[in-house]
Amino acid sequence: MSDAAWRNIFYALCVAFLGLFGYLVLYGKEGQFFTLLASLLSLLASRFNDVIKFKLSGASLEGEMREVLQEARATVSQLHLLAEELSKTILWSIQAHGRWGGTSPKTQNDMRGKVIATLKNLGVGSEKISEVVAVEYPYIDFDYAMYVTRPLNSSLQGEDRQKWNEFFSADKRKGIGYEPKPGELEEFLKSVNLLDAETKERLEDYSYFLKHRKHRRPDQWDKRLEQG
Repeated sequence: MSDAAWRNIFYALCVAFLGLFGYLVLYGKEGQFFTLLASLLSLLASRFNDVIKFKLSGASLEGEMREVLQEARATVSQLHLLAEELSKTILWSIQAHGRWGGTSPKTQNDMRGKVIATLKNLGVGSEKISEVVAVEYPYIDFDYAMYVTRPLNSSLQGEDRQKWNEFFSADKRKGIGYEPKPGELEEFLKSVNLLDAETKERLEDYSYFLKHRKHRRPDQWDKRLEQG
């Protein structure tokens, strides 16, 4: 079998083991370390033929060592890239499929913590980790708009009810990315007399998250599904 064929087989095994690793992390099952190790070994094995070509002749020793080190660095970089992309997929899955009434906030936090810890253990830089985590932001932004408004419209009548329906019509609010921003939301809620003290706090939470990408009141945020 050709070198290219062997390399493709080990690449495929690497991806398969990473996929299994993602499944284990997502569902909190054992064996995460060993599947990740198997993925790394498969990636290394895909470059094995290059390593065994290493020659110990005096004239070429330094050059050969440098080439092998470069290959090793390339392998680690490839593993980082795979880990980053897999982590994005895991976090996207947490947010996209764990909507209101789905995966609990505690479970989401636990999964997120495991993903980030794994990336850190692999030596992935903080900037790359931030890029991975950013895949969640559009979903959390949407949920913040829901968090502010969800308990408010039950008592509306007449003209105010009509304003509400127009403001949140399907033509304007088409899903993720079309949610109202805090300023727009505040002005609207003032117009229908729904801007009480708690709603102001929630609007501040929403604004804080957009600015800092951190939760201003994490305990309150985690309780959002329990609150009216």
